[in-house]
Amino acid sequence: MRIFFTLAFMGLLGICLGAGGGISSGSSSNGGSVNETDDTRRLREGRPLMLTCVENATNLDTTWTKDGAELASSDRIQLFPNSTLYIASAKSEDVGTYTCKTGSLVEPRDFNVIELYLNKHLPKSTTVLENDKLSLTCLVEGEPKPTVQWLKNGEPLEDSINSTRLVFSENEYEVANASLLIKPVLKSDRGTYVCLITSFSIQFNTTTEVRVKDIYAALWPFLGIVAEVVILCLIIFIYEKRRIKPRFEDSDTDQTANEKNSIEKKENDVRQRK
Repeated sequence: MRIFFTLAFMGLLGICLGAGGGISSGSSSNGGSVNETDDTRRLREGRPLMLTCVENATNLDTTWTKDGAELASSDRIQLFPNSTLYIASAKSEDVGTYTCKTGSLVEPRDFNVIELYLNKHLPKSTTVLENDKLSLTCLVEGEPKPTVQWLKNGEPLEDSINSTRLVFSENEYEVANASLLIKPVLKSDRGTYVCLITSFSIQFNTTTEVRVKDIYAALWPFLGIVAEVVILCLIIFIYEKRRIKPRFEDSDTDQTANEKNSIEKKENDVRQRK
C-alpha cells in the first residue's frame, strides 16, 4: 500500500511539473511547437524526468540501462516495480539512451533523452538589398547536437540556390549548418526560408519571409526629396524676383521725376540770373 501511494504521488508530481507532456519551443507565431514523442523525451535541468516502460503495469521485473550501462536505484534515480524510472531533479549528465526490458516484452524499449532549446525564432520577415548579403542564423542548441536543414519554399535550399553563393556554417552553439549566408543576393532569392530542426523523432521549425529590394530602391526616395527641394527653391526664387521687380520700377520712376525737377530748377536759376 505504501508503494502504491508513493507511485501515485510520483505520477501526479511528474504530470504537474511537465515531466511527460507536450512542451513549447517558444511563443513566436512563426515557429512550430516542440512536442515530446513516445521514444524521445526532452530533459530540463532541475526538473523531474520520468520514463515508464509499460503503461498501467504493476510488479514487473524491469531492467534499466543507460548508454549500455545497467542502472540501480540510488538517491537520485528511483526504479519502481511498475517499470517506471524517476529522477526528481534531472541534470545534463542524464542525457542519453535509456533502455528498459521486462519479462513481458519480447524486444527492449529505448528512450532518447535529449536537451533541446530554440533560444530565438527567426524574424517574421527579412528585407535585404539586391547584390547585398543575406545572413540567417538558427539559434538552436542541444545535446546531442540536433540536425539542421534549410528549406526555401518547401524545397532543400541547395536545390534552389547556386552553391557558389551559398555558405553553411556552425552557429554559436556549434550546431552544424545552423548559420546561412547567401552572397550576393539576387531577386530570385525572394521566398519563404525555413530552418528545420530534427533531434531523433522530434522535429520543429522556425520561418522567415525574405524580401529582396531593388538595388536602387533606397535611391528613389532620396531623388524624390532632392527634386522637391529644387522645385521649392525655384518657386521661392521666382516669387522673390516678381516681388522685387515692382520696387525697381517704382524706384526708377521716382529717380526720373527727381532728375526732371532738378533740371527744371537749374533752368529757372539760369533765367533769373539773366
